[in-house]
Amino acid sequence: MKIAIPIKPMSINACFQGRRFKTPAYKQYDRSLDLLLMPFKRDIVKCDWYEVFYTFYLKNFGMTDGDNCVKACQDALVRNGFLSDDRRIKRFHVEKFKADVDGIEVEILPYMEAE
Repeated sequence: MKIAIPIKPMSINACFQGRRFKTPAYKQYDRSLDLLLMPFKRDIVKCDWYEVFYTFYLKNFGMTDGDNCVKACQDALVRNGFLSDDRRIKRFHVEKFKADVDGIEVEILPYMEAE
């Protein structure tokens, strides 16, 4: 399943005040992600283990850590039922690209053991 989300990835650094409290910006981001993910819910892949490919398209490419963008997106995927639990991800890949428009692409596949 491949998902394209036209939203700027939010860095985990902007998501929390201290270690536990969500920032108002993160709460709004969560609501926006929930709405943007809604059309993709009919294609949800259920499996025991997942492999996830994250591709981030960033205007501010040089100043953004790709791994900092994963957590907020991943939590939204779990909350919306795309992943049963983020602990069920056996492998994930992160790429970032310079772009004129910010966005996120996520591909979720069943994890297959190498033979």
